[in-house]
Amino acid sequence: MLEIADDRLIAGCLDGDGRCWDALYRRYYGQVRRVAAWPRWHFSPGEVEDCVQDVFIELIRSLPKFRGEASLNTFVVRLTKNRCVSLIRRKTAQKRVREEVGYVLEERKGTTDEPIALAVADGPGPDEEYLAQEEAGAILEGLGQLNEDCQVILRLRYYEDRSYHEICDSLSLPLGTVCSRLKRCLERLRKVLAA
Repeated sequence: MLEIADDRLIAGCLDGDGRCWDALYRRYYGQVRRVAAWPRWHFSPGEVEDCVQDVFIELIRSLPKFRGEASLNTFVVRLTKNRCVSLIRRKTAQKRVREEVGYVLEERKGTTDEPIALAVADGPGPDEEYLAQEEAGAILEGLGQLNEDCQVILRLRYYEDRSYHEICDSLSLPLGTVCSRLKRCLERLRKVLAA
């Protein structure tokens, strides 16, 4: 059987063709499962399967919104990663409910005796810190796969937070070259990370 092109597959799914949905499921099941089963998510086998099913349910809802700015493969992988992040957040929130409440109550000074709640700590929670570390590691790994020109310009812009003009001065390049190189290198990094 010939493989259906993504645009025809999407059109068939949007028209309600069950064969296209079956083909979409068969084509992307393995990849969705691999992303959901990534060891650093720390999901049980049951959570992995639940996540896979949730991704395909979300795909049914989201496919009409697919604008084709990225490939269908990239779209499905992003849905899967978002679902995994949501699952981690839900698991973390459930753990927090079991922990002691993190508020301090004090008596209000003044005319009423209403207790007031003081915020405990600002900043990211443990799940956000964990995800940030995971993403940073993946980005650094992907950055290492790019050529040296891309590594240099991306590090200057995003790690050293230099302006475009500062990058022009550092690399002795015109502004147009810096802008186009940054765009090209970011696209290469996206492809490396999506693979």
